Amino acid sequence: ARAAMRWSSVAAVGSCLPLAWSCSYVEIPFPSKAGSNGTAFMIGRTMELGNLFGKMSYVIETVPTHVSGGKYGYVAPMNVCGYPHLNTKVANEGMNEVGLTISALAFDQSAYEAPLAGSTEIAPEDVVANILAQCDSVDSALDYLASVRVVAKSVLDKMQVLHWAIHEPSGRSVVVEYLEGRRIIYENAPRVLTNDPDLTWQWRNLNTYSNLNPTFPHQNDFLQVEAGHGVGSVPRAVGHGWNLFGMPGDSSPPSRFARLFYLRGYALNTQKMTDESDAVVLGTALLNNVFIPYGVVPPDPTKVPGVDRPEYTPYGILKVPAEKKILLRAYRNSQWRLIDLNRVDFSKAQSWPLEDGSLGIEDITANGRAMEADSADFGQAVV
Repeated sequence: ARAAMRWSSVAAVGSCLPLAWSCSYVEIPFPSKAGSNGTAFMIGRTMELGNLFGKMSYVIETVPTHVSGGKYGYVAPMNVCGYPHLNTKVANEGMNEVGLTISALAFDQSAYEAPLAGSTEIAPEDVVANILAQCDSVDSALDYLASVRVVAKSVLDKMQVLHWAIHEPSGRSVVVEYLEGRRIIYENAPRVLTNDPDLTWQWRNLNTYSNLNPTFPHQNDFLQVEAGHGVGSVPRAVGHGWNLFGMPGDSSPPSRFARLFYLRGYALNTQKMTDESDAVVLGTALLNNVFIPYGVVPPDPTKVPGVDRPEYTPYGILKVPAEKKILLRAYRNSQWRLIDLNRVDFSKAQSWPLEDGSLGIEDITANGRAMEADSADFGQAVV
């Protein structure tokens, strides 16, 4: 009976771990001496997952080599599912001490490799940890995946439907998917990733929104006539934002992919990044655009009761592989917090809470400064 209970727990936990259907990923170039040819990338990523069974939590950890058994220590936010009889901890995100970073995002279309006699097999939920511990570049990560077979054998494995974005400090960025039992590698030129469908479908879908425009819509001014009755000239754009009319606003993977691609592109076209601070500001704005408040994405009623709960964004990340820096923020405390891997002691295991119990609000009431009399008249009525 105890074995049966443990097996049902494994199945339940396996059911809960992959249900993060709304993760988003975007890369932003900015000038940096640390980057290749003077350019580094700020990578923004959100994790979306319901508080499944009310037992899902998160912790940020340093994993040293004597724990991982690999060549490199790494920092990773861990998904912790404290389900009764089984406590499962999985890294779906992280950066190692040489700056290699990998993000796992849900991908329901995944079909992993078949077992092969004599081959080394790894489970899909171990890909992130193994690559961070063993690899120092995109090439070495791809060589590692070529040397093993990613096989889903257990209930837990089969529930881990994922694809991976891998980025190295030089700026090279790839996506790895498993389709129909084959490993597919994409050089990620658009530098965006969400979830289903597969990446080539997402790329083609960008063509759907080619009508969007980065400039104010004056293309129909030649049609204008004076309508009278106080209406004025028609047609004309009244107010701002019509250049983005038709951009999808829902939280589905294709919509988030298109928004991140076009909004990033238009923002960079209007204002070039001058430094890392600019990239943090733009990265924050883009992650805000795909942020999911609790309750707006409902659970799937066909799932086991209690397994699927309203999806939301428990954390967001901004990371710069070329500078070995990670910024993290949580759902309740949205203040960015920095982990500088250059100053992390990778000889020992460490942890940080994702949520610290506060809202990150700073009281600035007592910090107000006296103003000169001639500069304090902005609040007076103008007659």
